[in-house]
Amino acid sequence: MKLKKISIACCFMVGSYSGLALAEGPISGNVALTSDYVWRGTSQTDNGPAIQGGFAYAHASGFYVGVWGSNVDFKSDANVELDLYGGYSTELGNGLGVDVGVIHYDYPGESNLNFEEVYLGLSYDFLSAKVSHDPDNDNTYWEAGADFALPQDFSLGLHVGYTDPDAGNEVTDWKVGVSKSAFGVDFELAYTDTDSDNNSLADGRGIFTVSKSF
Repeated sequence: MKLKKISIACCFMVGSYSGLALAEGPISGNVALTSDYVWRGTSQTDNGPAIQGGFAYAHASGFYVGVWGSNVDFKSDANVELDLYGGYSTELGNGLGVDVGVIHYDYPGESNLNFEEVYLGLSYDFLSAKVSHDPDNDNTYWEAGADFALPQDFSLGLHVGYTDPDAGNEVTDWKVGVSKSAFGVDFELAYTDTDSDNNSLADGRGIFTVSKSF
């Protein structure tokens, strides 16, 4: 069973987990074209490209809801992933942020793949950490990330995750990405890999993503 990453601290990292952006205004959206939809280290598009996008509403109180979608390729009847999510995000003081919520992953045409996760995320300055749990299948995903400003308005993003399933192999994944905004859009060049040695879809690979938030 696949797992997914959503975080307010790292709210738009498509091509790595599909991100769901929450902007400064109450309603925000995003659209992206990525060379490979890689989520938690594993390609969701059979090493192919993806078009992705979503909308979110964030209330001033900290509550938010949203929807996000992408094409997928699991060699089954499912060719679309549709995520519905909602939660609460706030700052506790001294720069410490907290985000808690629930997400439903829906695969039209292959409902047996559908599942839900509850998640809890923490952020402090350039650091973030999060745990996501699928209660029906007893699967848990742990992750941590860091974002750094580079010269010439470039940014460096680091991510490491650990999949702890009730059944199946434990997997550690990691990602390094460099991003920059230009011409009104965001560009990211990243490399991702896992310690899995029996899944070609989890092999190391480069990913190029062009995205736009609005």
